[in-house]
Amino acid sequence: MEKIRRNNVVSLIMNICIVLFTTHCMIETFRTDIVRDPKWFGLSGIHSLRFFTVLSNLFVAIVGIVIIVYAIKNLIHDTNNYPKWLTLLKHISTTAVTLTFVTVVFFLAPTYVTMGYSYFDMFTGNNFYMHLVTPLLAIISFVLFEPLHQVTTKNNFWVLLPVALYSIMYFVMVVLVGEENGGWADFYNFTFGGHNWAIPLSATGMLLVTFGLGFLLLKLHNKANKKM
Repeated sequence: MEKIRRNNVVSLIMNICIVLFTTHCMIETFRTDIVRDPKWFGLSGIHSLRFFTVLSNLFVAIVGIVIIVYAIKNLIHDTNNYPKWLTLLKHISTTAVTLTFVTVVFFLAPTYVTMGYSYFDMFTGNNFYMHLVTPLLAIISFVLFEPLHQVTTKNNFWVLLPVALYSIMYFVMVVLVGEENGGWADFYNFTFGGHNWAIPLSATGMLLVTFGLGFLLLKLHNKANKKM
């Protein structure tokens, strides 16, 4: 029981950090009306919501708020009661920010190096939290300190939903609408230099990676859960 209480405390602290960091980043984003180079991931205000990075961080922070409420309740009543749907939401949101982290580390940062940026420019300012700190906090808390319920392989298909919805939106705004008509620039370079046919291939690849990341996270989470 002492281990469960300790895990609740650590989970509470980590989720508070996630919420505070995300809140800080969003305040910094909305406090300026300056719209900078979209290739620098510097769009401000409402325009920042076009990035999967921002959306995934908001998602895991919202889930974090719910976990904070349950963690405090459990600590007060010395229980360990969490609904199964909350475990599922934490799994989905953690997979989303893990995808953000992996994409930046292995694809975006190396790509932007070829455009004259430094690899570590992707981890400065708000992106230090959104690309690195928050994803790592979400992964560690979910895997090690939130063994609430087992996650089945069947449930892993839910992690595809955020990516699938975003892929559709990205295709519409980048290809069907186009930047010249008020749509989006290909800031993720999923067209690989203007080849619109590459976006469905990119989306398929991202879905496969997402499923693999979700599967890895659920396996690690379930292993920790068995020790409780």
